[in-house]
Amino acid sequence: MKKLYYLLMVSIFAVASCQEPQYIEPTADRAGITSLTARFTSTSEKYEGAVLAKLNVEDPDVNEFIIPVPWFYPEESTDPTSIHMTRVRLEAELAPNCRIDPPLAMVDLTEENYYTFTNAQGESREIMITGKRTKSAKCNLMTFTLTKPYQIEGFINEDTKEVYLFTTDDLDGFSAEATVCAHATLQTDLAVKKNYNNEQEVTVMAQDEKTTCTYKIIKKYPNKIPYGFRASSARQLFNLDPVARLGFPEAKETVYSSLAYADGKLVISLANGTAPVYCDPLTGLMLGEMNVGGVDVAAITNDEGGNILVSTHAESEGTVTLYKTKSVSAAPEQFHSFVNDSDVPVGYNLKVNGNIDQDAVIILAHEGVDGVTATGKYTKIVVTGGQVVSTETVDLSGLGLVWGSAPVHGAKVVPVSNKPESGVMLCYYSDNIIHYVVDGKITASRNLADDGVTTNYNTNVMEAKTFNNAPYVIHMVSSHFPMWGIEPQIRIWDVSDPKAVKDATPIIEHHSTEWYQTGYQGCAAADVIMGASADGFKVYIYYWDHNASVIAGFVADCIDI
Repeated sequence: MKKLYYLLMVSIFAVASCQEPQYIEPTADRAGITSLTARFTSTSEKYEGAVLAKLNVEDPDVNEFIIPVPWFYPEESTDPTSIHMTRVRLEAELAPNCRIDPPLAMVDLTEENYYTFTNAQGESREIMITGKRTKSAKCNLMTFTLTKPYQIEGFINEDTKEVYLFTTDDLDGFSAEATVCAHATLQTDLAVKKNYNNEQEVTVMAQDEKTTCTYKIIKKYPNKIPYGFRASSARQLFNLDPVARLGFPEAKETVYSSLAYADGKLVISLANGTAPVYCDPLTGLMLGEMNVGGVDVAAITNDEGGNILVSTHAESEGTVTLYKTKSVSAAPEQFHSFVNDSDVPVGYNLKVNGNIDQDAVIILAHEGVDGVTATGKYTKIVVTGGQVVSTETVDLSGLGLVWGSAPVHGAKVVPVSNKPESGVMLCYYSDNIIHYVVDGKITASRNLADDGVTTNYNTNVMEAKTFNNAPYVIHMVSSHFPMWGIEPQIRIWDVSDPKAVKDATPIIEHHSTEWYQTGYQGCAAADVIMGASADGFKVYIYYWDHNASVIAGFVADCIDI
């Protein structure tokens, strides 16, 4: 009797490379068929070439292969996959000297497709490949908040399926709200007031209507680890298509992308004449437009004190004005202005380390002019006690460090701490080297080729913040060629010793497996930011790759559990 073999999907949302291999060297030492991949074809102009579904095979003797196709694509959407199943391109990952006849090509996964499989010993057997739409078994609780008589946000420990309410308050008589992962449903009525001093339970049912997750709601007093965040706690919050989900311009259009996290919101600026928008930081769903009070926004970022910092743009001899606000609904107020005394524009690349209400260093990297000049200049603004004490233009061109125009060929220069003497880090296309510069000298350099980063990537995005006593630098590489399977990446380093970035292993290294623009080379604009929750227990990291059309959010914590 033939075996019927089902496997869970792994890496459903990956993007096709520029090649179309029939057979791929397997990554595991086992005989037979290692995996089967179904890719979109002409049924989807937007996702053509992307992976619709993948079946990883562990049993070498299986004869019937049922590829589990997600019910919707993208997973968080309501777009059914049934229309795409009738015309997919199959690819097989085979052990050496194995083959499938006839060669895999376009197939209808709603039908049974028969082939002859021949193993390395020359033995043949008939196999059948088909597909089956599969409802998601995910049943994760994404947020949990006590809402009345006042709000207390719960901390979700996904490993133990527990939600901690970190407070010493009396929690009798509270109602609650929660959000769950895409297509799951909440089975517990949270509008009913309960005594959360005592342990409660919340159940979530997956889309498949079979799988459930039950979370215990526990009142608990928090303790922090003494330094930084727990890398093991890092998890992805969302990964979305900003064109489809937020109505943003397509990748072929030029934007000057910048991000901020403050006021419990993710704020996103395109600098294309539209106001920045703000989104739910846990789901990425758009909530509204930021009140900019008529300011012509060139860039935004956040400090470590809950401020959104806004810059305008200026040509040579023009004036750049910086504004600040702590709320997306309150118009920003002027913080500082300066005359651009350089021969190149400035304003699109803004970064800050520290708290501008106390001590901070603000840096605006200048921009080259296409066909005219590159530049190695940046403006450094030092804030002490909430007041600007100095503004100066620094030129790195004498060190051989120069870059081009924004947004694609510019640079983001980041201060590694809130102390000006700590120096800066920078990276730009196509130097592809992270440089640490202090006292006018290159003190350390990291060649990104050692990390597998080539000219297929754009390396001009960085961020630097301190969280729970730990100084971090984030480097993002965005994709120049998303249609070739070139993915966005981020790496995070502890820079308590900035020179160590030369050889240090990243605390976190993330390679995106899901992005939504795979058709062409567009405008490689990008940004990455880090911000802390108001209670100081969680840190959020967000990146936006405009060319690959993806915005992603992550969270980690410093709770001693």
